[in-house]
This record gives sequence, structure tokens and C-alpha cells, in this order.
Amino acid sequence: MVHITRLEAPWFLKASKKDYKWTVRASPGPHPISRSIPLGLLLRDYLRVASTLKESKKIISDGSVLVDGRIRRDYKFPVGLMDVISIPKANLYFRVIPDKARLLKPIKISEDESGFKLVRLMNKTLTKNGRFQLNLEDGRNILLSDSSSDLIKIPTLTTLKLSIPKQEILGTFPIKEESYVMAIGGKNAGIIGQLKKLQSASYKTRRYSIVIIKSADGSEYETNLENLMVIGQEKPEIKVE
Repeated sequence: MVHITRLEAPWFLKASKKDYKWTVRASPGPHPISRSIPLGLLLRDYLRVASTLKESKKIISDGSVLVDGRIRRDYKFPVGLMDVISIPKANLYFRVIPDKARLLKPIKISEDESGFKLVRLMNKTLTKNGRFQLNLEDGRNILLSDSSSDLIKIPTLTTLKLSIPKQEILGTFPIKEESYVMAIGGKNAGIIGQLKKLQSASYKTRRYSIVIIKSADGSEYETNLENLMVIGQEKPEIKVE
């Protein structure tokens, strides 16, 4: 199905229920429909680089839009958390971050910052040939060439800093107190601050673990460990507002 009614679409999409009966349904991809914005709508309703969906389709089909460093020609391509959208011809670069009001929002970033993204490690698997594979939140799988690599030992929910599109691992940021974090889900989605308290980091019980985030104004917020993403140790690695 290419389109769905606006009433059936995810609640956070900006397209007005009154202005549009139908809206774009995101294609299967790295992000689920419930946590993604179709690329065509992103250009029209969020970035305002097109005034109609027809214009969005033209810009995208021309190969002018890159997501995570790769040209995407499908206007239904799902764009989600921490994805980097680049329009080099217009010198425009954006990163998608969590937003309390709309779940997801793009913010403008520099060209230098568009060369990497942050993504959480969700699982580690052993392939048939005995090599370890890192399974990341945005659907990526990174096969490790060295079975003795230190990356095998890092815990799940650790944030990886990846170059794009080459997928080289530039850094790792495990969950630990005093690190800079961002709530990416729950009622406090979009809250940014330092992790002040971590009740449990056990893999088996992580979905029930509670963490406390202290924002820059001194306010404290509680959220579930699975709603947490580390964005830096001594300072945030990315622009956050």
C-alpha cells in the first residue's frame, strides 16, 4: 500500500488531518512506520524545501537527497532517529532527534557533523563462520573481522559513533553515570542532560530499570533504561538543539 488515510497514519506526522485525506505510507526499511517519517513528507512538511509532494518526489528522484550518506530515490523511504539528511546542492544538512511534542524532529547541522551518526547496539550474534556481528538499532549489521576485538565485549545499549556511509566505528559510549544522555522514548522523550543515577544495567532486566536524567536547568526526570541513549561522555558528540 502506497498511501494510507491521515487518520490511520502515525499521530506525530505533521500533515494536517483536515488538509490531506491521504498521506504517504513509509516503505519497509531501517525504521518501523510507527517511528519514522517518509522522506517525501520530511522535505515538504518539516524541512520546507518543497511546497508540494510532487516537488518532493522530483527532488528525491533526481538523486539530490542523501540519507546517512547514501542517495535515496524512494519518497517513501523511512527516516528515523539520528538519521542524517543531506542536500549537498543546497548546502543543507539535518539530523533527526527525538522531540516530546512530535516524537521526531530534524535540526540543522554543519557539513562536518553530517559525516557521522550515533546509533545504539541492540544485540550481538555469532555467525556460522564464527565471526561476531553487531546488530544496531537502525537495522545495520557490522561484521567484525577480528574475533579478539574489544568491540565483542561492549554491552548492549552502548552507543556507537559511526562514519557514514563507510560505517567505520569512530567511538563507543557505554551507559554510565555522569555521561550525557538523551531520552528517545516515553513521556520524557527529547530530554537531554547527564545521567545521575542508574539503578540496574543488567541485560535481562533492562526494560524494568529506571534511570534519572538531570537537565541543564537542574530538573530531574525518570525514564526507562531502554528509552536512554548516550550521546557523549564529557560533552555531547552531536548538536542537540
